[in-house]
Amino acid sequence: MHLFSLHFKAANFLIFLFFANTLFAENSFLEEHSFRHTFATIWNDFSELLLKNGLWLFSGIAILPAFILPVSPLLALAGIWGETHGAFYAALLSSLALTLNCCWTYWLASWCGPKFLDYIYFFFRKKKFSNIEKPKKTLWQWALILRLTPGIPFIFGNYLLGSFKMPFITYLMISVPILSANAFGYTFAVSGLASGDFKALSGGVAILILIYLVGKYLISQKKNAG
Repeated sequence: MHLFSLHFKAANFLIFLFFANTLFAENSFLEEHSFRHTFATIWNDFSELLLKNGLWLFSGIAILPAFILPVSPLLALAGIWGETHGAFYAALLSSLALTLNCCWTYWLASWCGPKFLDYIYFFFRKKKFSNIEKPKKTLWQWALILRLTPGIPFIFGNYLLGSFKMPFITYLMISVPILSANAFGYTFAVSGLASGDFKALSGGVAILILIYLVGKYLISQKKNAG
């Protein structure tokens, strides 16, 4: 009888665990589903707000990437905006907004970035990063790699190159053409897709593919040289 009681309690405990796990899984799914729904709603409202006001849209491109917000969705919105206002006009404004972002985030990083790097480097190496001699001659090569490597948010390049105090003119000469090409590629591709303009779509995709291939080639050359 005692053995039967133990088995009965054990069975009840297993049943309790099963239902508790099921309930937890369902609650987790509901919470995740609720979060996704809330996020989608917020993004849809935000997108609609930007599309109704071009000034806010391109101001967002100039400001929001500084807070690690991916710039691709914003450029896609610019492409949708360009469906009614002109793809070239939208791409041009996107390029100007990215250039403005490049400038102010560079100076922000050049002001506070070295101090931050000193703290981090001193924690690991017990000496200041600012006291290390930097290879100025190869800095422009690293700038190209940062700009052309797929998957690296361009804002990281702004902050790193500003912290390394790369010469501002050289920084702009490398950054602006590449970021402008990306802006034109994304904007033309999305605008062409939204409007059914095959020429704009194929032109935008061709620009993005070219940027990817050039970046891949430069990275392979850097590895071979190393």
